[in-house]
Amino acid sequence: MVTSVAGVGLWSSERAARDDARATIEALESQQAGSDEEQEMISALMAADDTSQLTVPSAHGGDLHVMYSRDQQAMIVQAAGLPELPSDSTYQLWIVDGTAKDAGLISEPDQIVMAREEMSPTAQIGLSIEPAGGSEEPTDVIAIQEL
Repeated sequence: MVTSVAGVGLWSSERAARDDARATIEALESQQAGSDEEQEMISALMAADDTSQLTVPSAHGGDLHVMYSRDQQAMIVQAAGLPELPSDSTYQLWIVDGTAKDAGLISEPDQIVMAREEMSPTAQIGLSIEPAGGSEEPTDVIAIQEL
């Protein structure tokens, strides 16, 4: 009987270790896929004739470093030094052109966000502080600049 209990315990430990390893592999594959997508977008932006870059300062400290192409309808935004927010708040990016369109959430002070959005010649990029999970439209705008 002792052998059976020990055998079941060993089997359970091995199975848990296998499950942990599988979860780690899946997370790494997911990171690699995101990295591949990011590299493809960077390559497309670097090759585009109309690629532009700008730095958008935040009224609360920190900046957004933006690389975008209207032809590619793509942008990469690198947050830099944004102050950490309480857990019930998040930063939200917007493309503003008459109306504000959600362009992604920033949950880490130095996070990279990629977005594919149509950007007219009068479009602006905005950053706001919103409740966790984001909002339908911007409320507490802390940065806005024409693209």
